[in-house]
Amino acid sequence: MRARSLSGVLLALALLVGCNAEAPPKAYVTRLADALELDAPSPPPLRAWPRRRLREATLPAEKTDLLHFLSLQACGLGAVLGERNGALGRVMRAPERLRYEVRFASGAKACLRGLEGAEQADLAALLARKRAGAPRVLWNATLGSDEWAALYALGAERWAPPDPMLSNQALEALAPWRERAQVLAEDPAAWEALAAAAQSPEAWHAPWAALATVRYPGLAFAHLQRLTSALEAATALLEAREAVRPLCPQGRPTPRGLRVNAVFLRYYGQALQPAMADLERGLIPWLEVTAELWAVLKVGAPEDAQGALAAFLAPASPGPWRRYLAARDAHTAAWQRVLGQCQLMPGRPRPEAED
Repeated sequence: MRARSLSGVLLALALLVGCNAEAPPKAYVTRLADALELDAPSPPPLRAWPRRRLREATLPAEKTDLLHFLSLQACGLGAVLGERNGALGRVMRAPERLRYEVRFASGAKACLRGLEGAEQADLAALLARKRAGAPRVLWNATLGSDEWAALYALGAERWAPPDPMLSNQALEALAPWRERAQVLAEDPAAWEALAAAAQSPEAWHAPWAALATVRYPGLAFAHLQRLTSALEAATALLEAREAVRPLCPQGRPTPRGLRVNAVFLRYYGQALQPAMADLERGLIPWLEVTAELWAVLKVGAPEDAQGALAAFLAPASPGPWRRYLAARDAHTAAWQRVLGQCQLMPGRPRPEAED
């Protein structure tokens, strides 16, 4: 019994230590600051996907008088319009609003042929207004939707970089949704062509339902930003030390230079570099796809939010990805200067250390 009790205590202690262990980015910055005898900077907060009130496009209100409604009822379009004007229609989610617009566009084309005079002109004017607002409806149902925002949830603070294979799985799940969004954005006639799918709520919402299984981009961007902050902090520490006194003023390894190099090899080379490589392998193909989607859908996005949205969707725009690349390159350059000065560059013969 004592042996079992002791093993239970040891297991609990091991779990406690594991829970309290520093995440690799923080451990790297902390150990480097200790080796350089400097204070470690605090990481900035993570940048999050824009909130709904910022990313959602405003849609014009629809008004249809009773006589016009009755004329549309006669050709079968009144039922569709009635769904929109009912209690549930006023609070329909963005993908359902898009489904309604597809059904209305299909029915209106047939309805126009059966109307004459002012009724036909009124419906044609309504269709023209709807076509003008279609990019905003499509935006709200795609990249501006709550379903898309859920992909970018940052998740818990636990350090667990996602496997690049999750990016492949995410892209596979995204494929039907991506195809539908691009077709609707690039071909106005597709709104009518998709009418059959829009008749079935299950068939219509299936691509959005598939997104519920995807969590890769949020996890990847959260870990990318934590890595970026660590790289920026490490670069700042190295530059701060060099500004006061070089680590190896004689061009040979010093005890402190060797200690700093050990931190580099263990906490960066063994812990952070593999995570960086995995994130790059996973995020590059994901960002290629979101850049394509952003290019065709951004016309419907709120103008004030386009910078914040492009930061996550378009890799060429200022945002977490560009910041990471800049931090990675600056970090590499800083270490090359320090290791070169100390004659500690990998692959080169090491001279004797200074006393």
